Amino acid sequence: MLAPFVSPSALPHQPVSVGLIVLTLGVVHTGLMYVLLYGAIQKLPVALTGALSFIYPVVAIIVDWVAFGHRLQWLQWFGVAAILFAAAAMQQGWMFKRHSN
Repeated sequence: MLAPFVSPSALPHQPVSVGLIVLTLGVVHTGLMYVLLYGAIQKLPVALTGALSFIYPVVAIIVDWVAFGHRLQWLQWFGVAAILFAAAAMQQGWMFKRHSN
C-alpha cells in the first residue's frame, strides 16, 4: 500500500540478496509466528488467552531492555506492574466489589 510513496532514488543501493533477506524475514518469520501463535491460541482457554495478551507487551519491554539497554522511567515500570497485577487477578479470579452510593 505504501509502494506508491517510495522514492526509488532515496533507497540505498544494496545487492539483491539484501532484499531477499528482508522479504524472507517478513514472509517466513512473521508468517510462521502468526501460524504458530494463532494455532496455539485456538487450543487455550479464553481466560488464559486474555492473561497472555496482557503479558505480551511486558515481554516486549523486557526484551527491549535486555537487548538494547532501553531503561524505563518509574511511571512506565508502574504500568508494567499494573499489567502484571491485572493478569494475575484475572488468572486467580480475584473479584473487586464496588461500593454503591
